[in-house]
Amino acid sequence: MALNIVNYLLKPVFTYPLSRLLVNEVKIHKLSCVTHSISICSSIRWNKTTQDKELHSDNNILHGKEQIISKLNFECMEHAQPFYKLPTKTLLHVYKVTKHDEKQRYCKNRLYYLSEKLKCPASVLSKHIAQRTFIYNLSFDWLERSLNVLLEMGVTSEGLMRDLWVLKYNSNTIQERLQKVKDMGVVNIHPWMVRCSEDILNRYIEIMQETKSILGETKSTQIYLANRLNTTIEAVNEMCLKTPALKTIRVTKVKHFLDFLISEGFTVEDVANKPRILAASQKTIKQRIDKLRQLGVEDINLNILCRSKKHFNKFCESIESISKE
Repeated sequence: MALNIVNYLLKPVFTYPLSRLLVNEVKIHKLSCVTHSISICSSIRWNKTTQDKELHSDNNILHGKEQIISKLNFECMEHAQPFYKLPTKTLLHVYKVTKHDEKQRYCKNRLYYLSEKLKCPASVLSKHIAQRTFIYNLSFDWLERSLNVLLEMGVTSEGLMRDLWVLKYNSNTIQERLQKVKDMGVVNIHPWMVRCSEDILNRYIEIMQETKSILGETKSTQIYLANRLNTTIEAVNEMCLKTPALKTIRVTKVKHFLDFLISEGFTVEDVANKPRILAASQKTIKQRIDKLRQLGVEDINLNILCRSKKHFNKFCESIESISKE
């Protein structure tokens, strides 16, 4: 009895024939492979369909842009190329304005109008106009009057091309601003003078007037520097080669800095031998002079003052350590 129970417990759970089981497993595997293949094919087909739709959409957009741009009276593809980057909605607006300008006999396209007025090739101007499509938002009368005032007041074509935003300002505002600048004796007129705040403009005028007063008949910072240092213009040019910052230094800084150094006991010969001092900050140099004097240094030379912050601090530390001994 016990043996029968043991045999029963050891009996396989199911007695399905092994051969049939293997066959079914093979069938299941094949079915799985087929299903997987169908899934992959479906995925590929779906992706291809999506890509085809996107490509078709892109082609439609491009075709739509081509149709619009072809009606904007561009003389060649080079002039039109930058406009392909614009949204279709923007191009439609440009088209509408262009057709209105053409109907009113203003111009065939504002690109060519500005190109003629600024004496700038359309191939160069095209990318600037495409990036600043507000040009097509202005009424032609507004654009024409603002542009004419700017040119009459002496703004250069190069300056205008770099700062087309100034055309958004009313011609009366432009006239008043630039006339004020000219009345103050400023010769070089720039578009930013229309757009900047009153404080900035007044500060600029103040600097220009001071510059004019300092330069007098010399007309050049380099000539002024040569006169102040009792040297030749050739020597100053050589200084500028060694210290490029001197090429663009304002004459107002040169004057104030030289006056300060002389008041501190330095001679023009000292500065001529170490012109790099003029490229430094006057505030920093004053702080260094004060610190050295606090440390008891009496013989201060420009070489020490021109040192880097790290080396200057090391020099001061060495003086402090000596004084403690």
